[in-house]
Order: sequence, then C-alpha cells, then structure tokens
Amino acid sequence: MASVSFILVFALSAVTWFAMVPMAKRSADDLAALIVLSAQTWVELPKDAQPLLAAELKDQHGIEIEEIQTLSRQHGTVLPYVRFLHDAVVRRLNACPPGTKDPASGECVSMGILPNNAGYWLELPMADDVLRFEFSRDRVGYRIPFTLGIILIGGIVLTLILALFLTRRLTRPVSQLAEQVRQGLPDAPLPLTGPQETRVLIDAVNRRSAEVARLLENRTVLLAGISHDLRTPLTRLSLGLALTQDDIEPALQAQMQADIEQMNRLIAEVLHIARGVSQASSEPIPLYPWLTRFATEWEQRDTGIALMVDEATKMLEIDVATDSLQRILDNLVENAHRYGRPPIILRSVQTEDAQILCVEDEGQGLTVAEIGRLREPFARKRIRSELGAGIGSSAGVDA
Repeated sequence: MASVSFILVFALSAVTWFAMVPMAKRSADDLAALIVLSAQTWVELPKDAQPLLAAELKDQHGIEIEEIQTLSRQHGTVLPYVRFLHDAVVRRLNACPPGTKDPASGECVSMGILPNNAGYWLELPMADDVLRFEFSRDRVGYRIPFTLGIILIGGIVLTLILALFLTRRLTRPVSQLAEQVRQGLPDAPLPLTGPQETRVLIDAVNRRSAEVARLLENRTVLLAGISHDLRTPLTRLSLGLALTQDDIEPALQAQMQADIEQMNRLIAEVLHIARGVSQASSEPIPLYPWLTRFATEWEQRDTGIALMVDEATKMLEIDVATDSLQRILDNLVENAHRYGRPPIILRSVQTEDAQILCVEDEGQGLTVAEIGRLREPFARKRIRSELGAGIGSSAGVDA
C-alpha cells in the first residue's frame, strides 16, 4: 500500500511540475499580454473612446478597467497562477515609469484580492495614470483544474491499462503452465514465452516433466517385464502341481493352487496397471448407458448393487478413459461387496463444476487416516485372511 501511495504521489508531482506549471505560466503570460496591450491602448485612446474599450474588455474577456490616482498596497496570495501573472506583467512592462514603484515591494505592479474574495485586482502605471484591472477568480486560470482533472484521469486510466497488460503478459504463461501441470504432464515441451523469469520457469518445468516421463516409462517397462517373467515359473509350478497331485494331500494341493491363482491375479493387476499408465486415452461416452452396463455386470455376480443417478446424468456425455474408470469402480464395488454390507449403491451426481461418482455401502467405514493409508500400494485394512494384493486402491488413485 505504501509503494502504491508513493507512486501516486510521485506521478501527481511529476504531472504538476512538467505539465501543469508550464500550462499555468503560459496561461498567465497570455493574460498578462492582454492586460498590458489593453493598458497601452487605453492611454493612446481619446477620453471619449475609452468607455468603449472598457465595455469590450468586460464583455469579451470578463475584465474591468478604470483609472486611479495611486497604487494600492499589494496583498499576498498563495495562488501560484497569480504570482505567475504578476511576474509576466512586470516582464512585459520592461521598466517602471519614474516614481511609480511601491516603497514596500519595490515594484510598480501591484496585485491583491477583491473584497469577499470575489476575484483579483492588478494595478500598473501607464503614462501619468495608474490603471486598475479587476477580474473574477474564474478568469484566473479557469481551465487549469479541468485540465488537471483530465490529465490525472487519463493518466490513471492509461496506467491501469498498462498495468493490466503487463500483468497479463507476466501471468498468462504461468497460468497456462499451472493448468497443463494440473491436467497432467504435458506431452510436448511448453513454448518458452513471456519475460526472462517466466521462460526460466517454463524451461525448468519442461526438463522436470521430461525426467518424470522417463521415470514413468521406465517403471512401466519394469513392471510389465517383471510381471511377464513371473508367468513362466508360475506356469511351471501349476504344471508340476498337476503332475504330482497323487503324491500331495488334497488340502495342501488346494492351498497351493489357491496361492498360484492369487499370484496370477496379482500379476494380471500389475500388467493391467502398466498398460493403463502407458496406454490410457480418453474418449467421449454417454455416461448413463455406460453406468447402466457396469451396474448390470455386477448385478449378475449377486452383489445387490443399485444404480442411482440424477436427471442431469442421464443427458451427460463425458470425456474419460473408460478402462481407468472401469478399474476404479471395479475396485470400489469389490471392496464394498467384500468388506461392507448391502445394499451397495452406485450414485452419480452432477455439481456446478464436476461429475461425482460414488459407491456407498452400509459397512463400518474408514477414518481419514485409514483412507490415506489405503491409498498406498499393498495396504489393506483389517481382514488378513481375505485374498487380495492390496494394490487396487493405489491403482485407482493413479488412474
């Protein structure tokens, strides 16, 4: 706030000194030229023609002129324009006639304020007479306040426009960068636009995005490679178990077969995640028919799922990666079926800025701390005897 005030004060001072003072001096010089010319014309006219000049000055310029005997005592005023006018008249007179100088001020031109502050008077000696000019306050630089207001308003508007332009030029690249980062890592490097500081920031984000993209690609290849390689020994184990089933107790054989199947499911999930990270692409789909098909598939598994949507959802088309959405909802419904209690409700609600899909059940629920922990890979809640790898929630978050 202090810096803004300082800038405004500085701007006002600059406008006053470089614009208003020269304008005031020029206006005062013009009025001084009119007064001196009128005084010189007055003394050259015959007595019967002087009233005509006085009438013209009053009608055309708002100035009254009369002859007086001696100079009046000068009154001080704080108005800069009046001082400018006084000095301009003195300069145009060149020299004071002998015996016309005011003993107090040492000048032959005297100025003061009219009674009731109605205006100003100016007296100057011409030949054997002293001429007194009177004019209202409106005549003294009457255009100065209006001009000052126009200049100030124009300066403020111009400053605001310039500040808005510079601000948008500085913040637009950063806003675009933030939006692209919020939506995900950009596929291509962002263009280096804007000022130097912004270009440095964008370049750093581009380099970091490329590094993260390489890390994700390496992780995906590693996950896919390890999962694929594990299939071979598991296949050999399954084959060996089948060949030796007569030598192994049925209970142990069943347990070993269950462990192998669990490992296969884990590998399948990891491969699915790897493919999803590298190949997920969005496409526009009608949401309500897609949710209906999803709920029907789960109803066939005797989960007791019910679909509840609002009217806006029935007409909505969204752009989404269907494989990722399928994986997220499958994990939520499976957890609700395994750990919760019926009924299971798949609900779709449209808000002002988002489409919300939620899976509800009558289970015990989770605390905030448990929700955060279950988003981590290989984390499960309480039931250790249940089959499951513990990566479904983490995969859903990644999706």
